Amino acid sequence: MFKRKKPGHIGMLLIMSTAYIAVGINTQGFKAMLPVVSQDFHISSTEAGLYATFFFLSATILAIGTGRLVDKIGPKKGLVGGTLVIAVLMFLHAAAPYFGVLLFLAFITGMGFSIITPSINKGVIMMVRPSDRAVSIGIAQAGGGLGGIMGASLMPFLAENFGWRTALVISAFVALIMVLVLSKFYKQGSMDAVEGKHESPYNEEGEKKSSFREDFKGLLKNHLLIYVCILAMAFGFSMGNIGIHFSLFLTRDMGFTPTLAGFALSTIMIGGIIGQPSMGKINDRFMKGNRRIGLFILGFMTAIMFGVLALIVYPGLVGVAGIFITSFILGLFALSVPGLVFATIGDVVEDRLLGTATGMALVFIRLGVVTGPPLMGWIADFSGSYQWSWGLLSTSVMAATLFFWIATMPHKERLYAQP
Repeated sequence: MFKRKKPGHIGMLLIMSTAYIAVGINTQGFKAMLPVVSQDFHISSTEAGLYATFFFLSATILAIGTGRLVDKIGPKKGLVGGTLVIAVLMFLHAAAPYFGVLLFLAFITGMGFSIITPSINKGVIMMVRPSDRAVSIGIAQAGGGLGGIMGASLMPFLAENFGWRTALVISAFVALIMVLVLSKFYKQGSMDAVEGKHESPYNEEGEKKSSFREDFKGLLKNHLLIYVCILAMAFGFSMGNIGIHFSLFLTRDMGFTPTLAGFALSTIMIGGIIGQPSMGKINDRFMKGNRRIGLFILGFMTAIMFGVLALIVYPGLVGVAGIFITSFILGLFALSVPGLVFATIGDVVEDRLLGTATGMALVFIRLGVVTGPPLMGWIADFSGSYQWSWGLLSTSVMAATLFFWIATMPHKERLYAQP
């Protein structure tokens, strides 16, 4: 039986979120500085866009392997090691003599990033009772949005005033501070003891029972996991397009200045920061841990908000204030999905395979992130506006959401958080 949660768990979640804050400040900050970097290296916008491709390429390829690694070494070592890799690689970014070197470093940096998400998810699931997982993962992952806002807001300012290399040295030092915080204050073992958690997933007996190949084959036979992963890919498809194309949509189609478009994008991120723990809390408490309904609502509302962009915002039926309200609501739903997705995975797989299963879900999410922006950008270029892009995105997310709802109908009793 689970005992009453003692004080300090929120603090531990915030400590874990520092890894995401470090990632957001450094990776989103560097992307925000790409105009300055592009001028320094005399590269085109297309070449600059390759940075994100190289970063997510390694993060996608290694997602399952790093998830398996977390199953072996535990969340604390994964968080400390992954954040340390980010810090070291950003120091090397600052010294890169050619843009080609930056692309190579982006690929390596993605390896460090790929270990952080499964570490946080497994750490949270080991720490709290199932009925509190969605809100807890949301709190921990909200650090990514906070770090992203900090990086996108501060790093270009530092780059303009002190140079992009100096800005990266500063952000790398921030990541090192986060490494020290995680090393000193994250107490993985004591959290397990406080909750009276069942047998550790790292016991020797468990390691001898099955190989990676056997475990992976078992995960592939888990139909509920596959259904969640398919929906997660649609969510990744939508999140990737928001990050790349929303500002372009506002400047190109709606006549916003780049600064005003940046504020609107920040409004989406603020919606995500508020939405991750809030939607988790609503699902854990008011929906009584019904993950199926929670994921359906997030998917349905995300699709509706993309439809609003296509049918209401693009035709000019709302003013600037209406666009900002739409931006916030879009972020509230579209950027709130990771917490509930990963909490659901924790409900449908064995604890000892949480890292591997998280890595598997990340492959699907990042496939959406990588493939979505080029496709939606091509449609916008071909049609002359983003209206058709948003419409197709709305249709895609709605179709995936309906598929998930229908496919999980025979297994709906398994999609509740355990008390």
